[in-house]
Formats: sequence, structure tokens, C-alpha cells
Amino acid sequence: MDDRTSAPARTGASSLLTSPPDRGRAGRAITQRALTLERANLLLEAPGYLHPDHGGLVVCGTGCSARLHALRRAFSGVLAEDCAAYEKEVATTDAPFCLPQDALFGGDLDGALQEQLDNGASFAITPTRYIKAGDPAALKAVVKAAGALQRDDVVVTLPVSIGWLRPEARATLVAAIRAIEHPVALILGGQRDPLQQFAAAPQQLRQLLADVPGTGLWRTDLAGFDALAHGAGFAGIGAGGSLRHLVPAGERAETSGGGANYPAVLIPAMLRFSSAKFIADSYANAAPPRCTCSRCQGRPLDDFLGLTNPVKAAAHAHNGATWNAWLPDLLEQPTLADRQIWWRARCKQAVNAHAMENTRIKQPNHFKPPRPLEKWASLPLSIDNRAITPSPAAD
Repeated sequence: MDDRTSAPARTGASSLLTSPPDRGRAGRAITQRALTLERANLLLEAPGYLHPDHGGLVVCGTGCSARLHALRRAFSGVLAEDCAAYEKEVATTDAPFCLPQDALFGGDLDGALQEQLDNGASFAITPTRYIKAGDPAALKAVVKAAGALQRDDVVVTLPVSIGWLRPEARATLVAAIRAIEHPVALILGGQRDPLQQFAAAPQQLRQLLADVPGTGLWRTDLAGFDALAHGAGFAGIGAGGSLRHLVPAGERAETSGGGANYPAVLIPAMLRFSSAKFIADSYANAAPPRCTCSRCQGRPLDDFLGLTNPVKAAAHAHNGATWNAWLPDLLEQPTLADRQIWWRARCKQAVNAHAMENTRIKQPNHFKPPRPLEKWASLPLSIDNRAITPSPAAD
């Protein structure tokens, strides 16, 4: 396999799904994949748990370029870097991207993208700054700059406030996505879980994906699975909590408990991420569930209570290995309707699992289903029996 491209996805009746028109090298690299996003300092080794046909890795934040370059020697799958400029910087009309400033000539977007590819990336990712609610001029500036790119190996990130999903703003966002000829990775910003900011947010996101199918949902949690069941072309799911939700640039993160920053651990049966401290406390007087993922192999889920990078890296590897094992079940469904049936059934089981676990550990109402999970389990299916186009082979 070529180091900078992905292997062709397996074809056949079980791997079909609706995709947007071919969008060049970048589109071929990411279509019908859920990539794992991880911080450079927590990638202690090349991950071996990523699904070869449906997964991939994105190195994020400080040190991402150097870590990607080092990983490429040992990792032959889909690989990219996201400098995550949207974490700290706000887009303006004059400066929608974070670019290196050359003393003589200024920053160059095309050069910054090419540098990612030279480091070994399968595709380049735009260093887009955060777009606040009610700032259509900054959004337009991103669209205009993306339109000037004469290349087919780039994914355009759109890190926007969750406010852009409200009915009065969504049409403008949809128009912007439609105007971008490259694959678009949509990032929703807000405190804690953005999809809990207003009740209709999960439904509004589904509607957006129906309006612009093929859009990717980036820097997200298991909402990536819901998106892929409702027309998204790809997803980027964070291995750790800070990469699953985007706190708006310029704001401090609101936390529910404060104190030490323990890793968030995926509890598979309940489709929920919980703090390692919460899990350890929950099972102080009861046997914890054991994980059967390829990394844990029977490890108890209360075994990630620690603050060191190795402990966090192990928890994040558990998270990624768990959802990567689910990807074929979702992505190899023959139609979008079949995907939705599978996903809704999984969500209903997860909602019920909360009550069953509360009964088992004799703690009524201890585990409460997250509101987006309850929405995914109860929202109606989109009646869509379109066959899914086979994922295009990489160059």
C-alpha cells in the first residue's frame, strides 16, 4: 500500500452507501470512514486497532506535524494532521485561517497545505479559525479562500458555533457548504456537548446532512455514527474528551465536577463516555463491566483511574478500539435506511442498558442516558433506500 493513501475499501453488496461526487484525492481518502482524532503527545505508538477499510488517524494540536512525520514510518493507513487553530483563534474577514507568517511575504495557505502532504499526510486539512455565531462575513471569507484552491487533496474544516444549526441560521450554513467544492468537515462549537445546547440540535444536524449529503462531522463523539447513518460522507471522532467537543475560541471550558482531569472512558453497552473517576466510584461496591475490545481483552472499565499520559493513552486506545470494531456493522449496511435501523436499535438498547445497570449495581437513577442518545433512539427514521455507492479506491 502506498504510504500516503488508503487501501481501497472492500466492495460488494455489504459495503454500499450514498456518497457525493468524486472530490479528488481527499474525497477518496476519507469517504465512508470514521477517523480517530488524538493529541500528538498521547500517541505513544502507531495505533494497531484502527479498521483498515473504515478507520484512520488524525494527529491534533501542538506537535502534530512532527508526530505525523514520525508515525508515517510505521503506519500505512489513512493519516492526517489538524493543527486545531479553531481552539484558540477566531476567524475574521481578513484572516479566516491560521497561517505561518513569513517576514517578507506573509502566510500562504497553499504552502501550508502542501507541507502537510510532504510530512506524509494522506490529505491536507485547512487551518480554519473558529467562526462565531452571527458572523456570515467570516464564513464567506472561508468559502472564498477555499474556492481559490487549485488542488484536490484538501479537506476544508468549518468550525462553527452550534448557533449556526438553529433554524434562522442553518440555511446560510448550508449554502456555504454547498459552495465549497472540497470535502467539508463540519465542527460544532459550544460548552460541554454542543448537541445538548438546544433540544432540536440533533434533528437540525440530521436535516443539514440531508440538505448537503457527503458533509463530514468532525471533532465529535458518537454523533459521528448518527451522522454516518443520515448522509454524512465521513466523521472524525475524538479519542479523548477535549477532541470530541469544541469549546469556542476565547472561552474557558465549563466543567461539571472540576478537580482533576481524568480520562473519559467509553462504556460500550451504554454508548456513553464517563470520567474514569465517576466509573471507579460507581463500581466501588459492585463488579465493573469488562471490555472485550482488542486493546483491553477483558480489562475492567474501572481500571483507567489515573492522570498520567500512559493511563490517558490507554483509555483513549480503548475508546478508539471499541468504536472501530463497530464500524463494519454500520458502514457495510446496504442502504441509508438499513444504517438508520441498525443505529436506532443500538441506541434503544443503550438507553435500556442504563436502567438495567442501575438495577444490577442497586443504585436507582445513577446512570442517566445522555439527551442526544435518547434523541437518536426516538427520532423517526429518514425514509431513504438509496444504495450506498462503493467507497472510491485511493490513488
